[in-house]
Amino acid sequence: MNAYFTIVLLGSILFFIVWGLGWFLERISQRVLRTTQDPGSRSWYMLVGPGVALHESSHALGCVFTKTEIVEFKPINVERQGDQIVLGYVKYIKPKSRFKNAIINLAPVAVSLVLLILFAFGATYLVPDRPELGTNALDLLGNLINLKSNPTLLSDWMYPLTAIGGFAYTFLYTFAELTVVNPVFWIVAFLAMTIMFSNAPSNVDIQNASAGLKAIIVFNLIWLIIAYLYPLAGWVLYGLYEALAVLFSLSLAFAAVGYGFFILVVAMAKLKAPYQILPFLGCILTGIAFWLYPTPISLAMQTIVSIGVFILIAVPMLMSRSFRK
Repeated sequence: MNAYFTIVLLGSILFFIVWGLGWFLERISQRVLRTTQDPGSRSWYMLVGPGVALHESSHALGCVFTKTEIVEFKPINVERQGDQIVLGYVKYIKPKSRFKNAIINLAPVAVSLVLLILFAFGATYLVPDRPELGTNALDLLGNLINLKSNPTLLSDWMYPLTAIGGFAYTFLYTFAELTVVNPVFWIVAFLAMTIMFSNAPSNVDIQNASAGLKAIIVFNLIWLIIAYLYPLAGWVLYGLYEALAVLFSLSLAFAAVGYGFFILVVAMAKLKAPYQILPFLGCILTGIAFWLYPTPISLAMQTIVSIGVFILIAVPMLMSRSFRK
């Protein structure tokens, strides 16, 4: 094994992991979150609606990109058809090209990736005492591309994992430094969850994109063999898998933020009103206390402690029938 092989492996599998996380979040939400079982309700429009609208808009963008004629476009439309509910749709003239079909049906993955990256970097720019991650990401990408010129790094198959893993950790740490008293912390966390919802593929998406997915898998397998036997061939696809590995790793880290916010939402949704506000209130008051009375505890640790207070309040309440719905 070599470092370039590791990079290609990361770029190959993280695509499916990020896509699968969107699918899993959408499916699990239907089981544990009553909001997703009641399309058209006010809470549904607040939590799930934006993701549906973004998902269908991504398909429409794929149609525009492939110059496919759109017949009808409703990004969000709660409509009951028999025993099924249609939440939004894009009707288009299905192209004969399998490649165009793949682009249209995989568009939510690409759009969600771009948005996750933009929000990730945007959030870290709001932390005044930390260097922006944009420059760090470019430096990391350059190092990964040029490692093929360094025999020592090229022979170290663990180097990409440690370098990319360290970068993802730095992002999460920097994001945590916003602290829970900053509204942007919660806005970005909500957007992360929304984007992960939009990333969820429908059964139709998977079916229509199957040919494109097979082609991607076959190409990745072939290139993995080439990367293993002759890593210098990576210069031919200059920076492609390196960029995919970095971007999907950051996307995976940001997806963790969205999942964390989803868990908090589920916990509050399972509590009776008005008690459901108590865990969140305890979390915010803890953050305010840290803000008013400075301590040697780092900003990131303050966020962890504040979220911990949320959990310490929510778990006993969820275990009691008096507070649980």
